[in-house]
Amino acid sequence: MLRMQVKNRLAIIMAEQGIRSIAELQRMMETAGSPVARKTLDRFYRNENNQIHYDTIAALCTVLNCGIGELFILVNEEN
Repeated sequence: MLRMQVKNRLAIIMAEQGIRSIAELQRMMETAGSPVARKTLDRFYRNENNQIHYDTIAALCTVLNCGIGELFILVNEEN
């Protein structure tokens, strides 16, 4: 059975922008006035979270200068 799964492209966007680590991204977010916990960013980077707050998504899009549609994709996964 196929089901749709939401995944993020954070690792790809970070690589495209030359952001080498979650620690660097976290510093960028703090500088922009949108601090996010390291654990939250780690889990998001690895697509291990089931939920993420809208304000975190907005902050990521702002700091990474990308749209929501660039940050997330839908993929088919088999069960």
